[in-house]
Amino acid sequence: MGRNTAEWPVVVGVDDSPSARDAARWGAEVAVARAVPLHLVHLAATAEVPPWLVHLADAVGGTAQVVQGAAEPDAVAAELRVRAETAGLVVVGGYGEGSDAGLLAGTVAACLAGGAPCPVAVVHGPGPDTAPQSAGPVVVGVDAVASTALDVAGDLAHDLGAPLLLIHAWSDVVAGPTGGAHRRPEDWTELAARGEAVAAEALGRVRSRLLPVEVAARSVEGTALSALLDLAPTARMIVVTPRRTAHPPRHGDGMLLGSTSRGLIGFAACPVVLAAPEGP
Repeated sequence: MGRNTAEWPVVVGVDDSPSARDAARWGAEVAVARAVPLHLVHLAATAEVPPWLVHLADAVGGTAQVVQGAAEPDAVAAELRVRAETAGLVVVGGYGEGSDAGLLAGTVAACLAGGAPCPVAVVHGPGPDTAPQSAGPVVVGVDAVASTALDVAGDLAHDLGAPLLLIHAWSDVVAGPTGGAHRRPEDWTELAARGEAVAAEALGRVRSRLLPVEVAARSVEGTALSALLDLAPTARMIVVTPRRTAHPPRHGDGMLLGSTSRGLIGFAACPVVLAAPEGP
């Protein structure tokens, strides 16, 4: 993951909401598995630690840290980006201020995701009142480009004792340079063979690390988003490497996310972990 998980803490941004409590419990599970500190960070008008935060920290075995400042989404995201410089993982709840019907990720998650120097987990279950499950495989989306998501997912699967499932999606329809869709000239047999090769290469990369995890790989026809969303209800989490778009951000670096990452943090019925973005 590019960071020493034996020393770098898990940082969770929290408020007094069920979603934040789910995020804290999820982050605590990772912290315990890695034997690293768990920091619960809350922005408030005063530096006084509220009783609910004390209780939450006691319940999950973390330390409560209150930062004095405006508890606005951009400010919270900015504080967590700073914490990410010395963290192995940053965790936020998926339901929060700014959530619309059917759109799970709150404003803080959308601002932060993709703009942090370490992996970011957006934690939610199938619904606002449903905690994420603690079973199922760690699912990772892979493509033809060497992805840090493979290493992040492999480490999480190893830490949590979960199986690892590699998914590569291919399609004969791709986006053109102007944003419109067009069909590729290759036939389906060739595209399917290329997809199998990408999946096999990713599987070889994971196995070369000699991690003691159960690992499998699949190549499926369709978009990456649809393939991963289909697996989300039975997955422990989904891991992807965010792709940056060419469009200027509206709410900080996080809004540079590509459509697959945005769709996953918005609609996946399980936690979504975004590896630190590759490239400029």
